[in-house]
Amino acid sequence: MMKRLKKGDNKGFTLVELIVVLVILAILAAILVPALLGYIDRAKGQQIVLNARSCYTATQAEMSSMYAKSQAVSDIVNAPHPQTILDTADVDDVCTGLKVGVKSTDASVKTNHANYKVAYVEYTENGQTIYFDGASWVETAPSTSGIITYKIK
Repeated sequence: MMKRLKKGDNKGFTLVELIVVLVILAILAAILVPALLGYIDRAKGQQIVLNARSCYTATQAEMSSMYAKSQAVSDIVNAPHPQTILDTADVDDVCTGLKVGVKSTDASVKTNHANYKVAYVEYTENGQTIYFDGASWVETAPSTSGIITYKIK
């Protein structure tokens, strides 16, 4: 037997209720989408800093390895060092330019650990270049006086 529905026993939504919900969702989307896009743009801007920092760390690790093997600082540009740096930093596919620099009074002295400390990095990716000036990452080129630079890529 079929039961008859009572007049006040409607269990569905009215058209007005559905439209109100859709309007609220549209307003929320209009507010949230620009905010989310802003977060994405800022994250992309920070990606270059993360990649550059990875290059700095990889270069410092390679320099420490060279110091332990009593290799000259200038050997950083000879194979396999540049590729090792890019592979360790995992930026070979996005990095378009990398220069590193060390403060050195005499680059031929292989026993001076200060000669092997990275003091300058110039990192380029997607046409944007950032620099490590020995203390922080900046967008304007710092002075390189007293710094010997080596082109890695």
